[in-house]
Amino acid sequence: MSGDYYDFLPLGGEKLGIAVGDISGKGISAALLMATVHSAVRVYEFGGVNGQRALGAPPIAHAHAIQSPGEVLRLLNRHLYNSTPEEKYATLFLSMYDGESRTLTYSNGGHLPPMLVSRDRVRRLDHGGTVVGLLDKMQYEEKSVAMDPGDIFVAFSDGITEPENEFGEYGEHRLLESIRENFDLPLGRISELVLAAVQDWIGAAEQPDDVTLVLARAR
Repeated sequence: MSGDYYDFLPLGGEKLGIAVGDISGKGISAALLMATVHSAVRVYEFGGVNGQRALGAPPIAHAHAIQSPGEVLRLLNRHLYNSTPEEKYATLFLSMYDGESRTLTYSNGGHLPPMLVSRDRVRRLDHGGTVVGLLDKMQYEEKSVAMDPGDIFVAFSDGITEPENEFGEYGEHRLLESIRENFDLPLGRISELVLAAVQDWIGAAEQPDDVTLVLARAR
């Protein structure tokens, strides 16, 4: 199976990094690529100049201890492109949440767009670029969005939305419906209900892929 990846990176104070991705391939090669992505994200996110040198990348001007999501994706893309076989790549969503301003700054490297869900609207986090590691010299756009108290951040893998039965895929719309129906419940309980709904959808069939669901609520 391909490998799902997620990580939470405390960045000091009220700031938190959130990474969610999916690794191409199966077996040991996918596991090794996942380990590379995991370590590289943490090095680039925290390491500044030293982190870039540790992974063989030349330092950039005005490097600082915490890189922006778009810059991390750019550096990681270059690293993977130069160090892995051409058929190896990853989708990767990177974000930095500032709890003081309730602002989420993100860049999406080809991953299924996470959503910010409130009672009356849904915002898809799709700004960024293509998958990381496949093409050289890629740039990744960033965007900052303000969250309101109670808004839920929802990131997921295709193991949530693509399971099928005779009526088709479970789909993003059913995921969104399940979250909105249970909006006021604790996040752990929402996650349990979503996963149960996916399993009910496929019945006795085997889950075809890894399942990842990441939920976070703005305070």
